Amino acid sequence: MPERLTKPNTGCKARFFLVAALLCTTGATAAPPDPGPIDLRACIASAQSGAALAACETQAQAVLQQRIQEIMTAIRQRLDTEQRLIFERNVRAWQAFFESEVTLLELSLGLRPDQLGPKLKPGAITRLYEQREQQLREHMHNLSLARPAGSENMR
Repeated sequence: MPERLTKPNTGCKARFFLVAALLCTTGATAAPPDPGPIDLRACIASAQSGAALAACETQAQAVLQQRIQEIMTAIRQRLDTEQRLIFERNVRAWQAFFESEVTLLELSLGLRPDQLGPKLKPGAITRLYEQREQQLREHMHNLSLARPAGSENMR
């Protein structure tokens, strides 16, 4: 059983995301649709130099930052004033985490004896943005399942 938990089952994940997508409701304040994965692998595969690799990562980071901003805007629209304060505190905490993590990446990657740190840093930063986007999408999904205020009394 533990073996199954540690190995990804893409067929199961694909079905789960398909069902989740079908169950999600859309509306004016819904999260923006997931435009799909960033074609980072194709960009990297076609890159002919270190500069081209860095450009791929920079492009991916820009797309992720834009998606993060869109999801945060959608989340803010669903929250009342008190909830928005909690969300803004979370945003500030994540920004502090991000800055701290980048500092630690610089330290740890700089100590690599193979001198690959500068080449690995952009990918590690991209991964941090991917994780944040996923977290926010999960929060937006949870909010999409919440009942509108006052609907509890309509039974």
